[in-house]
Amino acid sequence: MRRHRRNREGPLPVDVFDTAAHELGFQLDANQQRAARVLATTRDDVYLWGPPGRGKSWLMATYFAALTTDRKRRVHFHEFFHELHSAVRRHRYDLTAALDGLLRDVEIVCFDEFHVHDPADGRFLARLLPALLDRKVRIVLTSNHRPHALMPNPLFHDTFLPTIDLIERRLTVIGVDGEVDYRSRSDHRSGFAAGRWLFPGTRDQELLAGLDRPGPGDRIVVPAAGRPVTARRASAEELWIAFTDICVRPTAPSDYLALARNHRRWVVDGVPDLESAGAEPAQRFANLVDVLHDLDVPTVFLADTPLRRLAVGSGMPVEVARMTSRLHELRHGEPVTDKEEPRTAAS
Repeated sequence: MRRHRRNREGPLPVDVFDTAAHELGFQLDANQQRAARVLATTRDDVYLWGPPGRGKSWLMATYFAALTTDRKRRVHFHEFFHELHSAVRRHRYDLTAALDGLLRDVEIVCFDEFHVHDPADGRFLARLLPALLDRKVRIVLTSNHRPHALMPNPLFHDTFLPTIDLIERRLTVIGVDGEVDYRSRSDHRSGFAAGRWLFPGTRDQELLAGLDRPGPGDRIVVPAAGRPVTARRASAEELWIAFTDICVRPTAPSDYLALARNHRRWVVDGVPDLESAGAEPAQRFANLVDVLHDLDVPTVFLADTPLRRLAVGSGMPVEVARMTSRLHELRHGEPVTDKEEPRTAAS
């Protein structure tokens, strides 16, 4: 029998957000203050949207950490979609039973990076969102897009309008779209931001980054969620893998999630400019960056292109702005010539 739960979590003090921001050395802007107030003092379902780096995920993470209940879950939308599709198949395509299995004891669920570009995903979301809202679970979503910018393909946008209308009617929609990209202020101390973008990836740069390059013939087959992948080195401490093996060969976000959980640090070797890589490898690379960033995995990218030239041209991945914003958190190791001024992470 289906069991619904109402969120019994009481209001949070708004100064939870102010205190967390102060510890990081910044003050909340007006939109962040509004979002914090809604998250802390209401039980509304919330849709936070805005450009990359404006603090949406930070607001969600701060809210999630402050909750006293253990009946909560925070998950990247890529990951939840993969889990749900598997659960639906296990439950013979019964969506309600699948959701019961995944969210049986959850009162609050936070989805990072909600987006929809694929028409098949849009059709599934048209079923999923009403089912989630009917469970009486508080939902908090972050997205780079205002609701009406979801499903941007004009051939399919109209078919998604009823779902957009449901979002706008049932969720409190808040734009977190201030002028400052906070990722450009990264202090590079830990996690993903402690990684590097090294161009042209010389031996000297590798040594300065503390890297010990594998031998020319070193190869190891590593299990992932789907088919195995071939890496140049794999241990609990480090996964060293070539762009061709992780992005050119057929892989999926579920593979990146499985690998990221088993290897504490990554080195991705031979990253080209994405236009020359092709549309599918470029999209896989963008998905890989999403996963490594969201799981906060320190990653060194040994690149054949400077970061500013990575995503120039046609055929760029969807959510390209999010990808480049995340990569700008990294420390850069690009040589500076007399004809070129140094670029900051915000440029």
